[in-house]
Amino acid sequence: MASNFYIVHHTARLGVSHKYFENMESWWTEDRGKQFNENLQNAGIHIHKGMFINKNLVFCIYEARGTVSDAEFQEFIDGPGALGVHMGLYPEKPWNNTCHKINPSLGGSNPPFEPYFED
Repeated sequence: MASNFYIVHHTARLGVSHKYFENMESWWTEDRGKQFNENLQNAGIHIHKGMFINKNLVFCIYEARGTVSDAEFQEFIDGPGALGVHMGLYPEKPWNNTCHKINPSLGGSNPPFEPYFED
């Protein structure tokens, strides 16, 4: 089953996002990065690119195995396993996460990135 790609639109929640950037410098470690990548892998998800527009707006492109439903993807992004999304602040969420599934068939059937997961 082919992978699905998502653009996740992260908008800062008032009064919380500054904690994210504070924790990025103090809480985030190489080990936590490895744990986040392991959590992603176990969930059947891969992050291709994170793009910070400013401290209130971030877009990320993710890929999910075709067996991962839209609801499961959203649940992961909002949940405790997404260490890079909540930066240790879970259950206090620094971002509102809106997930948009990309429809490659509207753009010539080319995915935005070379698929990470093999069929």
